[in-house]
Amino acid sequence: MNRNVHDNSQHGIIKKILVVHPYFNDVGGAEEVLLKVLESLIEQKQDCFLLGELPSGNMFDNLLISGIKQIRYDFATDFKPKRFQTHHRLFRHLQLKGKIRRRIGKVNLEIGTQDPMYFIGVGKKRVMYLHFPENLTRMQKSNSRYRWFWYLFYLAVTFQLKRQMKGTDLLLCNSLYTKNAIREYYGREAELVYPPVDVEDFMPAQKESLVISVGRFVPAKNYELIIQVAGQMPNVKFVLVGRKHSNDPYYDKINSLKPDNVNLVANATRADVIALLGKAKIYLHSRIGESFGISVAEAMAAGCIPVVHNSGGPKEIAGSYGFFYNNIEECVKAINDALQSNVKPNDIAERTKMFSSYNFKKNFVATLEKRGFL
Repeated sequence: MNRNVHDNSQHGIIKKILVVHPYFNDVGGAEEVLLKVLESLIEQKQDCFLLGELPSGNMFDNLLISGIKQIRYDFATDFKPKRFQTHHRLFRHLQLKGKIRRRIGKVNLEIGTQDPMYFIGVGKKRVMYLHFPENLTRMQKSNSRYRWFWYLFYLAVTFQLKRQMKGTDLLLCNSLYTKNAIREYYGREAELVYPPVDVEDFMPAQKESLVISVGRFVPAKNYELIIQVAGQMPNVKFVLVGRKHSNDPYYDKINSLKPDNVNLVANATRADVIALLGKAKIYLHSRIGESFGISVAEAMAAGCIPVVHNSGGPKEIAGSYGFFYNNIEECVKAINDALQSNVKPNDIAERTKMFSSYNFKKNFVATLEKRGFL
């Protein structure tokens, strides 16, 4: 029990709460938030339901959340072609809502941790932890000559998103970058609650002149940038660590492009990642405009100097310890400057305590209590 947070159960105020997170196609930052939200509610001794089924293994093998009442979300397999997957999920959700409402009944609070589109509408109050208004920004940023086509194509999805957001009482977000995007695209204010990072799992070791990056092997990570930077720094060792699927075309592409000073490590264990981050001096983040960047916070907890693009949430995480770039040439210079830096790894690690899981749970509960939701 978090001693700094009021225990509502001592006064008999136990509320029925539904957490909405129906899809578990991958495990990432949204699932980390879900886990800590569930833990927080159990620590508050609330009557907690989850719309969705927790996968087994890794972080979800957790005794604290094993008693959560899970409600099956009977979604179909991913629809093909992919262009229509969002529509397919929306219409499937509209089909399921009535059945789920009858099964759950009314609840005091409905909390979304994945996408506002999936709210059921059974809560007296509604809270959304929004990682980024990605669907809406993608739809509104089309600059092609077919903009009106895409506007009409996504009209039903846009309508549902805005309708669900209008009925949301409290928005939480993961960074100032996301907070500003929510203001721009929804015209709403959001409360900043940084997402949970297991910073206590990481610690600095003896540092080497090693540049590392960690993440899935997917195009959004922009690993081509790292390949180009490494090509201009042949005397510096680079390591790319990430998950990949079998016959992964993006991994194969990066593997075919990489120079000799780049090593790819696929599907490393958690222990291996912790060890590599511990000895690397530089963490290079190549994604542009990421909403937060948990891997940056983990790397800093291991004492790595962050070199990140001059955009998005990673700038907030890096703070005064960061080296920033806008293009390939600036990135090469930032890495060289960081390699010559004498900043102490333990000082970098100290900054990441603000992103700890403990702080997330404390701030999450305090924000809900302030609004009278708990």
